[in-house]
Amino acid sequence: MTARMTLTPQMAEYEQKFTDGGEVRWLPYLMYFHPANHRSPVVNTDSLGFRYSESLGVEYSAADCDKSGSVRLLAGSSTVFGIGASSDSCTLSSRLSANDPRGQRWLNFGGRSFNSTQELMLFTLNRHLLPKVDEIVLFSGFNNLGLARQPKEYRGEHGAFFNCHQFFNAFAPEQPTHSSWSLTNLFGKTQEPEPPAPPSMGEQIDYAANLTLQQLDIWRALAKDMGAKLTFILQPLAGWIRAKGCSEEEQLFAELDQAGNFTEMYGDILQTRVREAYAAQLREGAHKMGVGFVDITPLMTEALGPNDWQFVDRIHFTDKGNDLVSKLILDATH
Repeated sequence: MTARMTLTPQMAEYEQKFTDGGEVRWLPYLMYFHPANHRSPVVNTDSLGFRYSESLGVEYSAADCDKSGSVRLLAGSSTVFGIGASSDSCTLSSRLSANDPRGQRWLNFGGRSFNSTQELMLFTLNRHLLPKVDEIVLFSGFNNLGLARQPKEYRGEHGAFFNCHQFFNAFAPEQPTHSSWSLTNLFGKTQEPEPPAPPSMGEQIDYAANLTLQQLDIWRALAKDMGAKLTFILQPLAGWIRAKGCSEEEQLFAELDQAGNFTEMYGDILQTRVREAYAAQLREGAHKMGVGFVDITPLMTEALGPNDWQFVDRIHFTDKGNDLVSKLILDATH
């Protein structure tokens, strides 16, 4: 049995329904979202595909919550959705509800593989479902940086999104067929153009930070209109927190590197100097618009011992990891 199946058996549930090869729902405006009305011991979604938060045995979600009281909102991508959690009660939003001394509900507004544009669209399209919102925490930042190396034609005005090549290929105009006297037939196969070189890391950081701040300013305007407090938290990567993980993490990372290409694709992003440069731009921009900013990586570095198991992969947390991060969020934002 693999380390992943032994250490994190819940991941099989996510891979069955909540990955690219699972039951992706293609939707207008958002591009894609989670399966709706999904039921399992690991993950449950409402009629729109939002994951349920759970506290004291009570479930609630964006489409299924008591409208008489106020709520707090945790928005972001797959880490907020809760990839890696063994049950709904162990996601970040659920642990925030359990650990928040104010006793308020935290709704899960996470969208797997979302960039900042999709995170914002998810909120704007579903804001009408919500009761009064007292606070919004955006726990985000990596996906924009990871996607910043995509070709310019994929990034467009609002950032590249995961699987965007499928979208552009599906809607590409048909190419005319070559006639019998074409140069292809006369001289053999035409040479495919070389793919463009990716932007430098500095250019990627600048692009991702500018895009994130552009969307954050819209969040700011919406939060102000709702009378809600807004905080942006730059989500951590395992390599940003410590050079070497605990024994469980190292086993999982090694196995994942054999199966996929995370290190090959994003290894340069794992460098501390990249996080520091990215965080500095986000902090400056957030402060200029009067939005709270938290770089949670140093807080986690200080809180974690060498044997504390935080990650199921380089970006998603264990149950204990979600509980720890929820407490750090509450400490940092209040």
